[in-house]
Parts: sequence; structure tokens; C-alpha cells
Amino acid sequence: YISSTPVWHEDGRLFFSAAYGAGSRCLELTCQDDRTTVQELWHQPRMRVHHSNVIRVGDVVYGSSGDFSALLLTALDIKTGKVLWQERQKGRASAVYADGKFILLREDGTCLLARLTPKGMTVQAEAKLFDGRGWTAPTLDGKRLYVRNRKEIMAWQLP
Repeated sequence: YISSTPVWHEDGRLFFSAAYGAGSRCLELTCQDDRTTVQELWHQPRMRVHHSNVIRVGDVVYGSSGDFSALLLTALDIKTGKVLWQERQKGRASAVYADGKFILLREDGTCLLARLTPKGMTVQAEAKLFDGRGWTAPTLDGKRLYVRNRKEIMAWQLP
């Protein structure tokens, strides 16, 4: 399986997702004395993150789902595993979250500035940054956005 980077939260929940039929899972880790116990809270087969990252904001996990099936930006309730919404995309996307907004970088080099909420997505801006395949998550350092494809790395100064 190809798996996304797990997302840990101080509430003891560990979320991870994988493609090729694996789906997403949420575990609860509890520490008592010198012992850690693990309990699976839920499994959700409808979110299958292939190679990109996921981001948790509050009680919602956002990520780009899809392997050999439809490519869907997906929002899941972290407590229940319920799919809150899915929106068809033109390609897989990685993301960074800052100042209440998401910067989504699709694998075709298109960058989206969007607001993602438990109710849906609103795209505020869209720009094609490069050609070729880009699977690396964008990086934000202050107001400088770094993106890359297989041949080059670029830095964009944001307003």
C-alpha cells in the first residue's frame, strides 16, 4: 500500500489513509502508567489517499482521495469517520493550511487558494504554476510558497 503521512492530535487520535482499497482508519491511543493501548475507532473505505498529505482542522480531516477511481477532495468527521462531503477534482492534490485557508497543489501544477469547511469548498483563486507532474506537498515559509515538480523547484512570493 501507499500511505499518507499519519496525522496525530493531542486528543489521542491517530488518522492515516492508504490507496488501493485500504481506506482510512482512526485509532485512539491511550497512555496509562508505562503502557499504551490502541483501539480502532473506525474504518472508512471511501477516503483512499494515494500519495498526498491530509490536514486536520478541528474535528475534520481534509484530503485528496483516489487511486484508480474518481479523484475526490474529501472531508471526514474525525470522531465518526462519516464523509461530510466529496468534490470531484482534476487531479490528486497536496495541501498546506495557513491563516484559515488551504493552498492546494494539484499534481498537474495547478495551485488553488481555497476555504474548506465541514460544509464544502470555496475556491478563491487558481493559477497554473508549472507543467509536468508534481507530487510533493507545497511548503510555506512566511509569505513564500515553495512548489516543485520532477525537474525544478520554484518559490512564489505571496501578497
